[in-house]
Amino acid sequence: MSLEEYNFFDEYRNSGTGISDLDFRTARHMLRPFALHNKEFHKYWDETKEMLKKLFQTDNDLIGMTGSIRLGFDAIISNIVEPGDRVLVLSNGYWGKYVVRVVESYNGVALLHEESPTRALDPKKVEEEIRKEGDLKAVTVMHVETDTGILHPVADIGRIVKENTDALYVVDCATSFGGMEVDVDGWGADLCFTGSHKCLSSPVGLVFITVSDEAWDIIRKRETPILGTYNNLLPWKEPISGECEPPLPAAIIHAVRAKLEYIFRHGLEKIYKKHEIAARALRLGIIKMGLELLPESTEAPPCSNVVTTVKYPEGVNVEKITEIMGVRYGIGFLPSPYRAGCFQLGTINESQLSPRHILYLITCLGLTLSELGVKVKLEEAIRAANEILLSLEEVQ
Repeated sequence: MSLEEYNFFDEYRNSGTGISDLDFRTARHMLRPFALHNKEFHKYWDETKEMLKKLFQTDNDLIGMTGSIRLGFDAIISNIVEPGDRVLVLSNGYWGKYVVRVVESYNGVALLHEESPTRALDPKKVEEEIRKEGDLKAVTVMHVETDTGILHPVADIGRIVKENTDALYVVDCATSFGGMEVDVDGWGADLCFTGSHKCLSSPVGLVFITVSDEAWDIIRKRETPILGTYNNLLPWKEPISGECEPPLPAAIIHAVRAKLEYIFRHGLEKIYKKHEIAARALRLGIIKMGLELLPESTEAPPCSNVVTTVKYPEGVNVEKITEIMGVRYGIGFLPSPYRAGCFQLGTINESQLSPRHILYLITCLGLTLSELGVKVKLEEAIRAANEILLSLEEVQ
């Protein structure tokens, strides 16, 4: 049977970092009836936004827009950048560099500061770059770079931005939000965003953007019109009289609400600890098997607790690995769409945090590589991962 003929929906385990699996809580809540644009729904939506703000740790405004996470950067950049404005883009991977395209598409000047994909951004180098560049409209950074799996020191960078420039500080929390601590106000982030389909275990369809008073002030005082109507943040904050509000995917709001209630019911410390334990077990299992991680260090930080980027063994048939993992073992396993020679493993949703999933994933990967002639230490890998996973019982 070929990979194309295999029906993943029969029995499928998602090992990736893209679209998250729904868990039973979010899926069940999506079936709840709803009525858009009435008082009850708006009350429910306002309560949900307050819960999101609590998870963001911010008193700033929160805007919820219909769209995927990529809309976050488009909306932010299109609102704050005018032609000729200079934006310092901090990057050590695909998504950091992606912002260059967004800035240039809105006629801004993107200044790319790029560092090694194997290490977190160096605050000292960032400070030198900021001082060298002078006048900036914004500085952008990834909290976790999905490409490399690396957690960046966004608090230190935020302090440097505020001490050395009047620029707005923009932080992408696409992959980390809900799985690692996010502290918008503590970081000094003027704009921060995430979406519904990563650690919130909900479908694609909602992006959440926090906006500071300083950012609103810059948006309102623009000298040129915002390029676009849908991505203009002001009508989302202050609906225009007589105009219909953009529709919101109420079923996805129900899903996000269910996940938020679960997170706060169990406590943030326990939730973040589950991600930390699962990621640590996965990393150690991969290393003990004989594979290499992309990051130079195997510790967290700089490794994140939501994405693990692994190097393929030299000379291995990547397509064959994907086929065996998918067809024989039912694991959605793909080469990195961002970086040749690597693959990403996620610990972003409930199913990926379970010991059963992690041990099954390590076992199947080891068996697949062994079949393809790669020498692996599978028993050692399973034993090492399992020892760490036993501590998950304490945070259930």
